[in-house]
Amino acid sequence: MKLEHRVTVDAPRAKVWAVLMDLPVAAGCVPGARDIAPDGDGVRGTLDVRVGPVKLALGGTVAIESRDEAAGTARLRADAEDRRIGGAVRAFVDLTVSGDAPTDLRVASDVAILGRIGELGQPLIARQADKVLAGFAECLRATVAAR
Repeated sequence: MKLEHRVTVDAPRAKVWAVLMDLPVAAGCVPGARDIAPDGDGVRGTLDVRVGPVKLALGGTVAIESRDEAAGTARLRADAEDRRIGGAVRAFVDLTVSGDAPTDLRVASDVAILGRIGELGQPLIARQADKVLAGFAECLRATVAAR
């Protein structure tokens, strides 16, 4: 499943990039994220999210696979599973920052939903992803402004 989102942050590109590449800080901006801890080059934690009538607790990791600050691009890999329901999510997330005050952030995700989680249906999952990214965008703007 492919998802695409755009966020505008009224701040210099360098500040937006710095927050995005500080994974513990960026992960803390994801609504429902908890127990975030550094894990090698990435972070480990749990994402509590409701998709339709089902509440998921996705435990896993997010790591930076590649980054090019000059180009304003990075690729993240996220792997998580919900042991209670029986399913997993694997995602590659491509971030692109452009412009400068305001800075535009493009988030393109390629998500594989495995096991019983996939039975929830792509429209419900996409709707929840939109909500999570809207909350992330608000927190990102506030975090960048506070720096």
